[in-house]
Amino acid sequence: MVTVESEKSKFSKLKPTVVADYNNTMSGVDKADQCLLYYPVARNQRRKYYKKSFRYLLSHAVWNAFAIFKKNGEKMRQVEFRMKLIERLIEVTGRNPSTRLGPFPKSEGNVVRLTGRHFPSFVDESESRKKSRKCVVRSLKINENGKRVLRESRFECKNCNVGVCVAPCFEIYHTESNL
Repeated sequence: MVTVESEKSKFSKLKPTVVADYNNTMSGVDKADQCLLYYPVARNQRRKYYKKSFRYLLSHAVWNAFAIFKKNGEKMRQVEFRMKLIERLIEVTGRNPSTRLGPFPKSEGNVVRLTGRHFPSFVDESESRKKSRKCVVRSLKINENGKRVLRESRFECKNCNVGVCVAPCFEIYHTESNL
């Protein structure tokens, strides 16, 4: 047993040696774990352990950045710091992920698909090593389970370099600007 003086009061307490050693050497680990519980990023993933490990490491990296930020004398709560970090990452990448609809460029940058002459053609097996590609228009649709509908097509538009079903997706992709 070790006698330890309390920080808040002037009394001394008797604690086991193990507890005193732990409290002297933990250096904020418990506080970090406690604060990270407020913003959980890890999900229950049974088969994909590497995703859980990545999220865990990412959350600790954000916490360490916040701790360094606070040591420099800045006054900000953790939630405000996380929001500023997210805003800054969006500025750096130049995209807003909430407006992105699919795995292809936005329509503002892809105006060529609305003009000119486009013709469907079979997927060239030598380039893609597959006989089919994912249809861009169908991949925007969401089924009743809330997941994206993935449909393979044997056709593509060579000018736009996207996979598209011949009917009706090819016409939709090349006429509607709000995809």
